[in-house]
Amino acid sequence: MANEEKVIYQGKEHIIVHQYESGYVEIRNPANRNIELVHQSEIESRK
Repeated sequence: MANEEKVIYQGKEHIIVHQYESGYVEIRNPANRNIELVHQSEIESRK
């Protein structure tokens, strides 16, 4: 997954800010700009 890629997390669209080799990603909710650290298994690619 590339940086700035749009993904779905908990049913809402987020943007990937940074991806770590460990499999974790920082995602940002565009509505409130909060950043969360989640595992990539918890997100879905947006097509």
